[in-house]
Amino acid sequence: MTTLAVDLACTDGALRALAPEWEELWSRVPESTPFQSPAWLLPWWETFGMGRPRLATLRADTGRLIGLLPLYVLDEPGERKLLLIGAGTTDYLDVLLAPEAPADAAERLLGAALFDAARAGVTACDLTELPPGSPLRGVAPPPGWREASRWEQPCTVLMLPAGATALKQVVPPDRLRHLRLAWNRARRAGGWTTELAGPDSLDGLLEELIRLHQDRWIAAGEPGVFADPRVAAFHRSAAPGLLARGLLRLAVLRLGGRVAAAYYVLLAGAGPPRERVRGDLGGRMLFYLCGYDPAWARESPGAILLAAITEAALREGWRELHFLRGGESFKYTWGAIERLNAARRLVPIAR
Repeated sequence: MTTLAVDLACTDGALRALAPEWEELWSRVPESTPFQSPAWLLPWWETFGMGRPRLATLRADTGRLIGLLPLYVLDEPGERKLLLIGAGTTDYLDVLLAPEAPADAAERLLGAALFDAARAGVTACDLTELPPGSPLRGVAPPPGWREASRWEQPCTVLMLPAGATALKQVVPPDRLRHLRLAWNRARRAGGWTTELAGPDSLDGLLEELIRLHQDRWIAAGEPGVFADPRVAAFHRSAAPGLLARGLLRLAVLRLGGRVAAAYYVLLAGAGPPRERVRGDLGGRMLFYLCGYDPAWARESPGAILLAAITEAALREGWRELHFLRGGESFKYTWGAIERLNAARRLVPIAR
């Protein structure tokens, strides 16, 4: 009979020491995205981490890590919450379970994470941004806990049919007409070129993305995510590791020799990390951040760049383009369909 060991670790040192096993586990989970990888979440913790980690692990009798639920304790006025590491800036959060993990693995991990948490003063456990198919969406609350609320928010996805090779097979006619106008205007403005960041150009192009994203939101009268300097610091820390693992495409479009638009795209698919750039694995492109220069608004540089990335996805055989959180209208004009992330609040049962 196989013996499984469930443990709980609650120190920064344990979080960092787990990184090699964490990466190996993450690489074996077909449904995983870069959002659950240590390449994303460890820089997140270094930048945003407050409070204490609370890491529930599940190991086989060989000692191999087959499950991980990475939570942390956050003290806020009037409550002490348990949250998934990455909360706030991460669009998909989840438990990591190896293919050979037992059916009740998520239940075991959540039970370990919440065991004695109430006696330690935890007043709520918020499991947010759970994507469709997440085991945490349906697992029952552990003994002594109950579900207080559940809510959802849209995450839109553009499906790329197998065999499609051209935009007209994917994108609605109205969007294609808009693209033709944008292409014509960009040609009259001197034409455009696209570029993917490599190790030598990553830092400079990331700064261009940050600038363009801020310019876009300032022009709209909003502060934008980079108003918090920690957000830029996080991406400067995480991007090199993501790029080195083949999990990041930072694409820019130049008009008149100047960077006019940028997209920060994460790559997710089955197989070891070095294979995740292969679209034939049925992979997903996750459009995490974008920015464009308002001075070029008439030429629609963001739409032109998104079209170029979509054409590349078709050539390479990618299956899904995820526009992630938010119901912005432009996402639907590309033919995206709505999926819902779920969130759950668990609270201790009053005694």
